[in-house]
Amino acid sequence: RCRGYITNAPDFRLSFSAGSLPLIISVASSADTTLVINGPDGSFYCDDDGGVNGSNPSVRFNSPGSGQYDIWVGTYSPGSNPSATLHISEVSSQ
Repeated sequence: RCRGYITNAPDFRLSFSAGSLPLIISVASSADTTLVINGPDGSFYCDDDGGVNGSNPSVRFNSPGSGQYDIWVGTYSPGSNPSATLHISEVSSQ
């Protein structure tokens, strides 16, 4: 159910030690991007327009697991390589 085009290898690998805060992974770009994450549980998580401005992706893990998160930023055009910024954040749920 993931949309768009991604590379074979992840764009970024996050080694994460979970605590009590949520983990939010998002992308900021002027292009319409997608986000694909392979979590430490082996599941894939995808988003298209769930972030800021309606065309930026964002995935929130309310109770993230510790381990490796493989992250891809995708596009809707094969071979396209728009500029994008990856944001990784833990924020208080208060």
